[in-house]
Amino acid sequence: MRSLSDQTGGVGGPHYYELVYVESMPGPQADGGAVGGAERKRLARSAESGALGKGELDVAADLGETESADFGDVADVEPADVEPADGRAARSHRTRRAIIDAMRALHAEGDLRPTVPRIAERAGVSLRTVWQQFADREALLIEAVRRDREIQRSLVRKIDPDQPLAARVEAFASQRARVLEEMTPTWRAARVQQPFSDQLSRDRKHRNSGSRAEVQRVFAPELSQLPCTQRDQLVDALHAISLWSFWETLRTDLGLSPLGAKELLTRTFSALLSQAGFALA
Repeated sequence: MRSLSDQTGGVGGPHYYELVYVESMPGPQADGGAVGGAERKRLARSAESGALGKGELDVAADLGETESADFGDVADVEPADVEPADGRAARSHRTRRAIIDAMRALHAEGDLRPTVPRIAERAGVSLRTVWQQFADREALLIEAVRRDREIQRSLVRKIDPDQPLAARVEAFASQRARVLEEMTPTWRAARVQQPFSDQLSRDRKHRNSGSRAEVQRVFAPELSQLPCTQRDQLVDALHAISLWSFWETLRTDLGLSPLGAKELLTRTFSALLSQAGFALA
């Protein structure tokens, strides 16, 4: 994969959308009790409303570590796409993957609504084969989005909230920039289709919720020191500038290179945290 410094301007090449990583379920709490499903949901709701105390904020942030991989509950994260052992099923799996990858490649080349014949030609299969594998174009796009989530999980690593603040800002901005850039083509295509697809709209809300949880987790030591209203305002601001829509504006409307966009993201994060009273030195 090319580094950010190797990509100079423009919007071509491999790209994509939102962030984070897959972590194992958090272990027992300090009192020895495990965080069950009902408690996870209560903490998530309370975190959104700003009703958590410091200890609960830390627990909710730890949950965000797990949930942010697919921006929702761990149970919603689809299993890895492993090729079946059976010969016929394996061939079907490879054909399906070739069709999905063909669509993603066309997205990366700037064709956000490739025709099915063009997808079939790129994949080296017949039109009939495409329709055997996918009910319609929306189903194919949803699978392309799912494939990008697999790639996304391979790109990200846990950011330790115990690191110094400056190190966390740099790590967060660098990782978020790498993922957003990689995911851009498919999500440009998904944005075109979203008004007509309930599934794609749900996926976007799911990711945005997880993106916010990741901000809360990585910067929990600072957020836990703020009053509720100020904490929510800071989370909103940090979340807003780390979404794909902001990255797309930097890359497309401002014409920044990936490296330039990443540096602007880092400076903006640092400025917001400094304004809230946290020294990055």
